Amino acid sequence: MASNSSSEASNIEKGTKDLSTKTTKAPDGGLQAWLVVLGGFLTYFATFGLLNSFGVFQLHYRENTLRNISASTISWIGSIQLFLLFVGGIVIGPSFDSYGSRSLLIVGTLTYVLSIMFTSLSTELYQFILAQGLMFGIGDAMLFYPTISAISHWFDQRRGLALGIVVAGSSIGGICWPFMLERLFVQIGFAWTVRTAGFVCLALLAPSCLLIKPRLPPRKSAGVNIGAIKDLFADRRYALLTAAMFFIFWGMFIPFYYLPSYGLAHGMSLYMANNLLAILNAGSFVGRIVSGILADKLGRFNITFICALCAGIILMCLHAIQTAAGIMVFSVLYGFFSGGLISLQSACVAQITPDVNMIGVKIGLLMATCSVLTGNPIEGALISGGSGKFGAGVDFSGIILLFGAILVLIARLTMDRKLYKLGQRSVGPAESSRSDTLNPATVQPSIWHKAQYICTGKAARGASRIPSTLLSRKKSACLNSPSSIGMSEVDYMQKVPRSAFLYDDNEG
Repeated sequence: MASNSSSEASNIEKGTKDLSTKTTKAPDGGLQAWLVVLGGFLTYFATFGLLNSFGVFQLHYRENTLRNISASTISWIGSIQLFLLFVGGIVIGPSFDSYGSRSLLIVGTLTYVLSIMFTSLSTELYQFILAQGLMFGIGDAMLFYPTISAISHWFDQRRGLALGIVVAGSSIGGICWPFMLERLFVQIGFAWTVRTAGFVCLALLAPSCLLIKPRLPPRKSAGVNIGAIKDLFADRRYALLTAAMFFIFWGMFIPFYYLPSYGLAHGMSLYMANNLLAILNAGSFVGRIVSGILADKLGRFNITFICALCAGIILMCLHAIQTAAGIMVFSVLYGFFSGGLISLQSACVAQITPDVNMIGVKIGLLMATCSVLTGNPIEGALISGGSGKFGAGVDFSGIILLFGAILVLIARLTMDRKLYKLGQRSVGPAESSRSDTLNPATVQPSIWHKAQYICTGKAARGASRIPSTLLSRKKSACLNSPSSIGMSEVDYMQKVPRSAFLYDDNEG
């Protein structure tokens, strides 16, 4: 009996050792980590920054190359870009987890730059859809997911700040690209303007292929099947966050496409109307940095909810904004709060993902679920149906954005009904690596319930259900209940590493 007990206790220690070595602590800094951030900044400047400037192309096509085609039809080019960027995550996210970043980044760079060059040769709508829609979107997706997933490998406690800096690259790009495009369209024409943009992107993306690298080795079995996807969505927090981002992204990007047209319709010059996107992205740059800093202190879900709520309210205020000064103020404020939404969705996913190797899969699946083609064409149809009036389009985008904010709040409340606990902070997976065992004197009451559930399959009274993906991953660390091997609860808690059943389920 004694030898049995010691053998089982030894099995626990062996299992916990194997488990604790699977995921080492993220360094949260250091030269290599910040070089990855630099590479991500350059990538987002070239890719998301140009994508955020599609409103300049939309206005140019409407006034010149595709003047006989409706704005709603032209907007399909940009909608296809977004669709492929988002839906590509379901393939590229797991590919990053399986094979790393280098091959994806190199192929993505070539595809992306070629798409821009082919766009410079296009004259018909179908050619723009193939080059600037399909090819651009695929290349963008192959660059987006390795970048955003690699950041989560290198940062944990400062993840919000790191992601904010990276995603701010798209805002800086969104400031520079409209100015560059608007001026060069006049000076050297459409074709050479677009080719110049392609060469600039190549110069930015080439070093990024070397700078961006994952910290953890690839997982060869990272493929995702239907059963695995069902298990991921069994986590209510992840399912609610995915639904929230679906509605948020559906409505949030519409002003990026139609704001120049809105300014032109309200008496602004073509020059100033095109500059609205630069002003919006300037606000977005500040918003992405500030929201990342605040999210690390006040909670990522909390700040995401605030950003979504404020962005929706500001968007609805567009009904009363008719002057040039008012439209510019709207651009700054909307850019500030929408910028936070873009940078924090990946941080929220990483927060509720205890296995770092699954971050790429979960971000990719979330983005694929958010791949909505219809937002911008619906907006265009509403504007055309309203004889050029923007009121119905503003209502459409504002309402679905506010509904997404409500879903973020519900997801946050499923973790803890107290939105913010002054002076208290729950323990997450990164913090767990600071010490391999729990301190019984400070352990939260619910943790012992969770340990019982994982080890015995039976939840103690008052314990919340543990997602099946977490349960299956942690079983090796909890072979038996403590009483069956002659251990006290305190001894057992000291034997099992806190990473075996702790993750950020209470932090906002």
